[in-house]
Amino acid sequence: MMPSLPIWQFDLPLLVLVVLFAVVALSIRNLMGAAIVFGAYSFMMCLIWAGMGAVDVAFTEAAVGAGVSTVFIVSTIYNTSATMRRRSTGLAFNLFIGVVVTVAGGFLLSALPDFPAWGDPRSPVNATVAPYYIKNSIPDTHVPNLVTSVLADYRGFDTLLETVVVFIACIGIYSILRKESAKTNVDEPGEEIAAPTQYDPGDSLIVRQASRFMVPFMQLFALYVIAHGHYSPGGGFQGGVILGASLILLAVSFDLKFLLGRWREKPLMLLVAGGVALYAAVGLACLFMGENFLDYGALDSVLPGERDMARSHGILLVEIGVGITVMFSMLGIYINLASNGRLERGL
Repeated sequence: MMPSLPIWQFDLPLLVLVVLFAVVALSIRNLMGAAIVFGAYSFMMCLIWAGMGAVDVAFTEAAVGAGVSTVFIVSTIYNTSATMRRRSTGLAFNLFIGVVVTVAGGFLLSALPDFPAWGDPRSPVNATVAPYYIKNSIPDTHVPNLVTSVLADYRGFDTLLETVVVFIACIGIYSILRKESAKTNVDEPGEEIAAPTQYDPGDSLIVRQASRFMVPFMQLFALYVIAHGHYSPGGGFQGGVILGASLILLAVSFDLKFLLGRWREKPLMLLVAGGVALYAAVGLACLFMGENFLDYGALDSVLPGERDMARSHGILLVEIGVGITVMFSMLGIYINLASNGRLERGL
């Protein structure tokens, strides 16, 4: 009999580091330092998720939390200030906040007795829901990755709404930051670009060539993550974030002019909506075939294979739609945060 793994010897230091990084990120006055500490916090959370066996969640945390979110925060600080100005608050206000936090925390803790015991095999989740997915996922969808089958098939409508949320976030940032009077015609000959600072990393030959070398491999890996999300950790969301990060790397290594010369603003926003439209179109096609919305088995007459294989191929189609929306949403959010809505040189 194999001895049990000393999991707490690994989890305890990670949990201590997570709490430490959280406290430092909230207390540090330099916002750039807080952004870096927040990225380290996300990376520790990634390791904790991986240790718990939630590899798909760890993958998402690494790509979004420790990766793109940190870039977004740095881009915002670039157009504001790196130092936080403390507001003087009175004792009464501090006491009020303390009471609110204490009451809210007590209210949440009061619900703990209503939860089943940790790992209780007779709890509703362990007794009914999880066994059904484990037993029926492969026969129903031919998708070995249970996370993908649950997200894109069993609860595909919920995932569609989550994709719409990403789309709305991108549109919201555009609506708030985009400055119409400062639009830049990226293909106009003889256009003058603002003079660079004393040291501009975008002028470094090493940085530019290194990014040119890395981007194709990042994009190839991202396509693998989307296409192979049926069988291993990954999917449209993770792959879309990596694809968006590859283009953001080009924008950081060169400038926004270089990126917008290849991905113009209007096609970019159309592609953000196009990913959601592709997802919804698959669901509508199922309706036209006489089945329920996002019941991919109805597409067996137009997709290869029998009904169960059609569900697998339908999942791939919606994952592609998610990847398109997430990729171009990440890019659209970055170019507005980095340039303060002007789409000029930026970060």
